[in-house]
Amino acid sequence: MKYILIFLFFISCSPAVDGTFNSIELISSKGEKVYINSLNWGVTDDYQNTAISTNKDKVKERADTIGTVKGFEPFFYSFKNDSLKLFFNDEVSYKLKESFKTINVSYQVLNDKEYRNVRQKSYINDGYSSIPKRKKIDYPPDMPQDPSK
Repeated sequence: MKYILIFLFFISCSPAVDGTFNSIELISSKGEKVYINSLNWGVTDDYQNTAISTNKDKVKERADTIGTVKGFEPFFYSFKNDSLKLFFNDEVSYKLKESFKTINVSYQVLNDKEYRNVRQKSYINDGYSSIPKRKKIDYPPDMPQDPSK
């Protein structure tokens, strides 16, 4: 057991392990492309770097940390009508280093209650999204249901 824990620690800290790269492409009405990229690593992918950039490969490598934000779910976002809105809890923790020609970026600071509401909606992709984007899970119809629903 001791050797398994040492091995898992080594793997999670090793820079040779690439991690899981996620990229979401946003396209403005004028065709400008912006990417929300994240790289997760660690035994359970619980370490994360995120960046918004015109470079579709930004943060693909763990050493690429300039202009990124660290942490799991650093913000939630919505994108429509060429407006990218970033939602933060209590304070803005990430500002973009680039500007875009046709996409307007705004930063929204929310209180705890508002932030929880946006989080819940982002988990089901109801007008908001999380980093990385959540995927709908189709559970079998005979699976027990949550009694609170």
